[in-house]
Amino acid sequence: MSANQPMSTNWTLDHASQLRVKVLTLIFLGISAALIGGVIAFLGELAYALLYCSLVFALIIFANYRNGIWLLTLLLPFASTQLVPRELFGVIGLNPFNILFVLTLLSLLAASAFRREDIQFVSLPTTFWIYVGVMTLGAYVGVGSVKRAIVLPNSVPLTETAYLLDVAKPLIMLAVAWLAAVLSQNGNGRSVIWALAAAYVTFFFVIAGYLVINGTSLQGLAAGDRDFLNWTGMHANDVGELANVGLAILLFTALATSAPWSRAILLACAGAAATMAALTFSRAAFVGIGIILGYCVWKQRSMGRFLLALSAIVTVALLLPDAFVERASTGLATRDEQAITAGRLDEIWRPLLSTFWEAPIIGHGLYSTPWATPNLRGAMLPVGQAHSAYLDVALDLGILGIVVVAAFFWSVWAMFRELSKHHIDPQWRGVFEGCIVCLLFLVVQGFTNDRFTPTPPQAALWLCYGLALGQAQSTRSIKRPQP
Repeated sequence: MSANQPMSTNWTLDHASQLRVKVLTLIFLGISAALIGGVIAFLGELAYALLYCSLVFALIIFANYRNGIWLLTLLLPFASTQLVPRELFGVIGLNPFNILFVLTLLSLLAASAFRREDIQFVSLPTTFWIYVGVMTLGAYVGVGSVKRAIVLPNSVPLTETAYLLDVAKPLIMLAVAWLAAVLSQNGNGRSVIWALAAAYVTFFFVIAGYLVINGTSLQGLAAGDRDFLNWTGMHANDVGELANVGLAILLFTALATSAPWSRAILLACAGAAATMAALTFSRAAFVGIGIILGYCVWKQRSMGRFLLALSAIVTVALLLPDAFVERASTGLATRDEQAITAGRLDEIWRPLLSTFWEAPIIGHGLYSTPWATPNLRGAMLPVGQAHSAYLDVALDLGILGIVVVAAFFWSVWAMFRELSKHHIDPQWRGVFEGCIVCLLFLVVQGFTNDRFTPTPPQAALWLCYGLALGQAQSTRSIKRPQP
């Protein structure tokens, strides 16, 4: 009898687990039915199409949470553009990306809770939590000043709700990066790279198709307004940065890939990203392309490959239309500071610099430029950001933020460097080497654009940060030194 006792106990536990799963499933179905009925009653017949699509995607995602992470990766570069609805049926926060994120998170938690598979979760480093904590402190400081913010041209007055939603977007991006880390930790991170490749090719065709349909000439783009890509919901500089992040990651991943067809496809996707960056006619994007390709040439280990890469770059540069050269050299011949900096020097940077000492320790709050003193007095160009990542972090987060942000990005660089040198898989080494290049041109581009807190153009880099966390915590990813 004693020998049979463990079998009886195990059977009882299994039966109890199955009963608990059935009960929870019935509760979930009941709540879902009630919610669907309420939504239909509230929104009317127009809700049927949305509910049908949501149900289809929910079934795909709940069948395997990995499907949801792949779809999130595909959609993330578009999440802050006009190409994805910002809200549905007038409900703020109800949009396809947020719905997809919630479904994926629920699928992951359900797969773990019901023991459908052994999922290893990723622990986030202390530097990450301090970094997020400083951003949260900045949001707390900033929300009290929102009512004083100026109304930017062609925009509506900033409200506390809108401000907090803007703060929440980077946090959702970080949450998606954590999902990518879980996927990477459990051995399926490569799908994220391919989803990114598909997203960049799609974005390239959207922009190229728009320019072709509207008959836009290259000369017109070079001499025209910098807002010609605002129909996407992003400025040309932001689109150029987003494209360069993809170029760096896909290019170095392709160069480290041994399979010929996979390498050719990734190189083609990297070429699409490079072309998209060039079509923005953003000088910051041109600088980014130069840094990426220059690093690629410099890293060639053999003289033959070095000369081949250098020759290819020089050939492409010589074949470029004159419009690209004219745009890249704006202001250089006459040494016009205003033309080179696009008016940032006298109309934005110098007026804002004096405000640092108004709150030197913790800053004026996240995204504080709209309520900066020169902006309120009309003593500067009315803008929503300082157009310098270094100035933004100093004014928004103060000395505390400068120290924390510098320490965090140093830890990120150290992790990328470690994985790019010691990962057992050459392709993963290429991915993280591309991330190092991303950090390099972000440091350079930060002088004139972007932020050192998460922004939509950095989406692919933050996803790769999640992949790096998963790979760094995997026991099989790092080459161990032999005794």
